[in-house]
Amino acid sequence: MHCGINALCIAFDFCFLNGSHTCRLRSGHTVPSNTATQCGLYEMTAKKDCSGGIFITSQRICKKILSDLALRKPTKQSSTFAIHTAEYAVDGNYGTDLMIDQCTSTDTNDINPWWMVDLQTVCYITSVRIVNRGPDSTGIDSSHRLRDVTVTVGLTESTVNIVCGFFAGPGTLSQVVIIDCPTIPEGRFVKISKTTEYLTLCEVDVFGVAV
Repeated sequence: MHCGINALCIAFDFCFLNGSHTCRLRSGHTVPSNTATQCGLYEMTAKKDCSGGIFITSQRICKKILSDLALRKPTKQSSTFAIHTAEYAVDGNYGTDLMIDQCTSTDTNDINPWWMVDLQTVCYITSVRIVNRGPDSTGIDSSHRLRDVTVTVGLTESTVNIVCGFFAGPGTLSQVVIIDCPTIPEGRFVKISKTTEYLTLCEVDVFGVAV
């Protein structure tokens, strides 16, 4: 993003948004004001007219944040318990009974379970919402299994390693967990993983905007 046309970045050639703000000095300006303050101030000013969206600095436009980026998109998971396949997490059913509402679940002895969705387009990811399992017809409460969950993002299926956020847990019955992505990573694939048995997801919503 060229900042020279904006008074807030008068001493800089470029501003970058990549988790933090940095600037390159423009030729002839050897003692500029604080770089972090200037770039941060520019971003905040740019976002004032972007209510309910995010300001894409490279395009200089405001884009509305969408909540249905993952809905009915292709999915896969590390293993499958019984009939609880990966696509049930993006079927639009927000019920939380594992048996009746068909939540997704990985299998026994899968100690590094993961679930992944292909958004089929590159997006800026702002947050991921997980609906945890609730009480089921057997009366068993296994909601606590949702713990130590990491959400990562990547441009390709083999490079889903940009950390979006983390949920320590343990989860509670029918809990809605929102994991924010403060760096707004860019990617096509979103992965949810943990390091203990059973990853059960009743619904997953991915929020963001298309690049």
